[in-house]
Amino acid sequence: MGVRVVLPPPFLCCGFPAHVNAKTAQHSRNVLRDSILFAQIRDMFSQVDFDACVVSCGTCKEGLGAMNAEALFNRIVDVSAYLAEVGLKLDGSGDYLYHAPCHDSLGGKAGSVLKQMGGFDSVTSVPHCCSEAGTLSLSRPDITDQMLQRKREELKSAMDDNHKTVLTNCPSCLQGLGRSRDLGIKPQHVVVELATKVCGPELAKAV
Repeated sequence: MGVRVVLPPPFLCCGFPAHVNAKTAQHSRNVLRDSILFAQIRDMFSQVDFDACVVSCGTCKEGLGAMNAEALFNRIVDVSAYLAEVGLKLDGSGDYLYHAPCHDSLGGKAGSVLKQMGGFDSVTSVPHCCSEAGTLSLSRPDITDQMLQRKREELKSAMDDNHKTVLTNCPSCLQGLGRSRDLGIKPQHVVVELATKVCGPELAKAV
């Protein structure tokens, strides 16, 4: 898309999971490390006017917002929304289901974002939590099992031969939706589906 992308060092964590699990020392270490690295990147590329810090996860968007990454990189925006903003237009078609994350980096506007880019005949929203709920499925499986069963019923009623791919814009939700693969659904991150449409399935898989 003609956009210069600066990648930070790999395996960084925004600290949000540690924060919501009351691991304050771990969260503080994450925030300090990230803040130092981001400041170094900003100084290293001092000649560059950063347009945005681009993310593919709603919790990361919240975590980076809490450490004020916007002050360094102008704003924090979902990668799909950013691609639509800079003019990505897609060929192709397809009917899809969509799962909105609890922490939604698209702010409830996934349908309009995908419609703006084209390449999607229909995107049908499937309600209720995927049951992963960040780390809740680890700490309270008794609660999240009921959430899972409710989600499975909604998926069963929404899917048909044309609607099997379930898009979402949250890595954690991919895990939660993955618990229902036996129904015949295919959970897919929106960005992966965009890459598949732009580059083809083999290149997208390699990336």
